[in-house]
Amino acid sequence: MDETNPGQEQFALTFDAMRRANISTGELWLHYFSMGGGVDEYEVNAYLHGLIDLPEHERDCISQAVNELFDDLCRQRGAPYSSGRTRICDD
Repeated sequence: MDETNPGQEQFALTFDAMRRANISTGELWLHYFSMGGGVDEYEVNAYLHGLIDLPEHERDCISQAVNELFDDLCRQRGAPYSSGRTRICDD
């Protein structure tokens, strides 16, 4: 991940994880919101397309939501956290 602006690459990798697992923005937002996420679906969609930046906590909450949905669907590399760490599920 880009050490000068880690959120810059995080959104693209998160969106890629969603595409690989066929997770819609609506599905993601509903799960993210149920976890206590603090931005609306429009802002999540804008973030995933690199149009806006979000605070680290919100980015990580989105990544956590993707990873939880991802775990329900498949066993591949998930979305990255701000630390650059990427969760890899066991087969």
